[in-house]
Amino acid sequence: MCRRFLPIVLVLVFCVGLKPDTVLSPAENYSQIDYYARNAPDSYTRSITSLSDYLTAPARTDMDKVRVIYAWMVSHIRYDLEAVANRSSQRYYSEFEYANRVLRQRKGLCTGYALLFKYLLKRAGVQAVNIRGYARTEDKEAGRPVQMVDHEWNAVNIEDEWFLLDLAWAVTTGSEREGSNDFYFLTPPEQFIAQHFPTESQWQFLDQPLTKSDFDRFPKLYDPYFRLGFGPDFPRNGQLKVQGRAELTLQNDQSLEYLCTVSRFGQSKGSEVPLTVSREGNQQHLQFNVPVRGWSTLHIFARPRANTRIKKYDCIASFSVYNS
Repeated sequence: MCRRFLPIVLVLVFCVGLKPDTVLSPAENYSQIDYYARNAPDSYTRSITSLSDYLTAPARTDMDKVRVIYAWMVSHIRYDLEAVANRSSQRYYSEFEYANRVLRQRKGLCTGYALLFKYLLKRAGVQAVNIRGYARTEDKEAGRPVQMVDHEWNAVNIEDEWFLLDLAWAVTTGSEREGSNDFYFLTPPEQFIAQHFPTESQWQFLDQPLTKSDFDRFPKLYDPYFRLGFGPDFPRNGQLKVQGRAELTLQNDQSLEYLCTVSRFGQSKGSEVPLTVSREGNQQHLQFNVPVRGWSTLHIFARPRANTRIKKYDCIASFSVYNS
């Protein structure tokens, strides 16, 4: 059975004037841990052993160790965009050799992030695994089969509970202002499955594991979907068959403002379409016209309702729409 909450009250004492046994709030504690990780001296980063020992020296719990290693990696290892077009450069003869290469070069792809994270934690005595599977990364995959096993992420065991992380996505979906995207740090399994499908069902950590066919029908969800308060009961069908006008129901207790765009299938630029929203309890019903015949991509944007002049919407999902 998977845990429905995250135990994020950490205890960590760094040499910054805190009294022993000080318990910080989660936000303060993460800030302290992250500061320590970001400012690790280069002299300790020459090997997995020395880096892991330095980072986890002040840690009192396994959760502390996981966070401090995560914080160092997302602030020091960049995603290797050049290697995306040259996968042969990422070949390796052993996992440990590849993890060392990523540490030495300070860059890697998803496998590199997953392996370095695993071996840093292994040195610290924390059980971690790298998981291979499918990831829905493109809007054109909304409601359609994801064809290739081309992604890798991690699970860590903390006090006999397993948690999921995706360091590569934490880096690539982070903002310049906020840095890494912590949605992918200890993501609840019922949210993680919306974007990641492991080749081995045991790594779903769900009470009722899903099939690949289930996953292939999902829309493309973006992390703001969950950040804005939408629950794990997201629409399971990412394809909408319509005749000019479409309807979609989402579940959220908050009062939100929506914006929808429609683009021709395979194109990223879309045009905004008129939208009507009605609400019954936590059911939010969206109705809109689809001006494009045949297949198109629907993007849904949302924001908290507020009286501000600047309206910043986040993309929460995309669907494949067929207008007959």
